[in-house]
Amino acid sequence: MKIISLIPSATEIVCSLGLFDKLIGVSHECDNPKDVLNLPRLTKSNIKLNQSSLDINTEIKKILSLGLSVYEVDTDLLKNLNPDIIITQSQCSVCAISLSQIEICLESWLGRKPLLIDLQPKKLNDILNDIKQIGINCGALEKAKSIINTYNSHVKEVKKKLKNTIRKNVLCVEWLDPIMIAGNWVPELVKLAKGKSVFANSGEHSKFIKIEEIKFSEFEKVIYMPCGYDILKSKNELLSHNFLDKKFSSKENYIVDGNKYFNRPGPSLTENINILCEILHPNLFKPNPSSKRWIKI
Repeated sequence: MKIISLIPSATEIVCSLGLFDKLIGVSHECDNPKDVLNLPRLTKSNIKLNQSSLDINTEIKKILSLGLSVYEVDTDLLKNLNPDIIITQSQCSVCAISLSQIEICLESWLGRKPLLIDLQPKKLNDILNDIKQIGINCGALEKAKSIINTYNSHVKEVKKKLKNTIRKNVLCVEWLDPIMIAGNWVPELVKLAKGKSVFANSGEHSKFIKIEEIKFSEFEKVIYMPCGYDILKSKNELLSHNFLDKKFSSKENYIVDGNKYFNRPGPSLTENINILCEILHPNLFKPNPSSKRWIKI
């Protein structure tokens, strides 16, 4: 069996199922586990990433207005690798290569075509079902069930530990400029960590919001988890563009590694919950100083 994964979260799922040796190609964004960096890269981005979040957003809007794609796929390499399974997504046109782009690539193929697995998670159960779906199609169902059972057991332990705590209101920011509030599965993760994600609803797409619309009296903490940003990149932009104005500076501000954790709906779910618990309830969940999963600014 030969597998190509075109989304970082799917690559992590495949490897967590013990199927790294079946991977023959990945996307340009796949970087975990480190061994996947040695695999052929089948996609590339059409935007410059070494610019501010505002400039990135402007460039993406321009590309989409022209009817173009944010990403490109190497169709020749894809065909030469001749995979049995291709894992892609149709949830977000700006997050990764889309299902429709891969379908177009396969139109001219003769003979046997690979199985397409389309992931489009919106809620936590969708993510667990994606793990199971990949396990079924890749012959690793028992391992998938084990991962899901471990996650469910962890959730039960967390709920028990937080039973008598007060729910904390928090603003989760998925993009800096313009401000985007994290949606999809993030509000559910926050809820499991005995918090409430303000201005967001579980299962709904992340949404842009004007700073004038933010009611600062409704939350105590802000967690920045920009899509595709690690902690250092987020911190540099927050500090260099005076994002932390008087309104935000009056709150407790935290940065998490959005790129490694919250933007990737896969095996990192338990770590996501732990991070939120450490930030929202530090008296009960002591952070590991060496983990560097989040910082307070």
